[in-house]
Amino acid sequence: MSELEDPSVKILKLLKRAKNQYVSGEELSSILGMSRTAIWKRMDSIKEEGFNIEAVTRKGYRLITEEDEYGINYPYGKLAVQSEVTGSVIGQNLKFFQEIDSTNKVLKKMAAENAPEGTVVISDMQSEGRGRRGKAWMSAPNLGIWMSVLLRPNLHPSSVQTLTLAASVAVMRALEPLKIEGMGIKWPNDILINGKKVCGILTELSAEAEKVDWVVLGIGLNVNHIKPDFPNDIASIATSLRMNINNCTGLDRSVIAASIINETEKVYRGFIEKGSSWIVEEWKKRNITLGNNIKIISQQGGFNAEALDITAEGKLIVKDEDGKIHEILSGEISLREID
Repeated sequence: MSELEDPSVKILKLLKRAKNQYVSGEELSSILGMSRTAIWKRMDSIKEEGFNIEAVTRKGYRLITEEDEYGINYPYGKLAVQSEVTGSVIGQNLKFFQEIDSTNKVLKKMAAENAPEGTVVISDMQSEGRGRRGKAWMSAPNLGIWMSVLLRPNLHPSSVQTLTLAASVAVMRALEPLKIEGMGIKWPNDILINGKKVCGILTELSAEAEKVDWVVLGIGLNVNHIKPDFPNDIASIATSLRMNINNCTGLDRSVIAASIINETEKVYRGFIEKGSSWIVEEWKKRNITLGNNIKIISQQGGFNAEALDITAEGKLIVKDEDGKIHEILSGEISLREID
């Protein structure tokens, strides 16, 4: 546990590790260096986030949970997420809201005010959620994970596209334990399940001529939706994790959000240490674009092509019907598989 970690998060981690067994106030006091009165007050703050904590004289405290085959469903909030965070940077500074306009919008403002690298903003609902090219992203409460992560990489602006690929790799790695069939990355960073979109990633940045100041990775993941939760105009092209797991009545968003945070730190560290070629290879392992015939649509028009490869900078290399090779930048095109 980090020395800077919120004591309430430390307590919750210890109670979770005890797995429904009691942890004495004396033990908590010794581990955390806090008085028993301070421990008791922290228990009240944990209860306020919806956790069921039982206190028994001469036994101590225990976290009462119910578990099914998909795990334990904890209340969705700051403590629940941070108690599952394992990294040392990303997620240590975490802001959780019940409703805001946009997690990216809030975090960009925080970035401009010198928020530290690794700051995360999560909201149960967004009123102005956005996807790429300004498209609205439905961000209803109680259903999905709407989250943004702040990075301050020592990069040239031309390398930011690789971070976009890295974000999609991190989300995929976080979701792979669910063993959902037909899940993969559509270039550059949409995650699909059997052709339907389950996750979108929006990358925004501030940079000078030669150096990036900050990058905000916005992640929207459909978790517990069922088909009627989607508006009619996207019901045929959108899906959720729950809809692709047999007999699933709901997944723990706090655990999934924390897993995304943890994998983002691991992948980001891998990028810094191993370079863009490592990210590209990790992306290729999980992509569903390369080798397929696609349609590229830009403001200038569209053309059919075969997706061949991606460059170290994350550009998509395609061959059109005349055999001409093109390198496509993210943000300039939309991809549609040819029927």
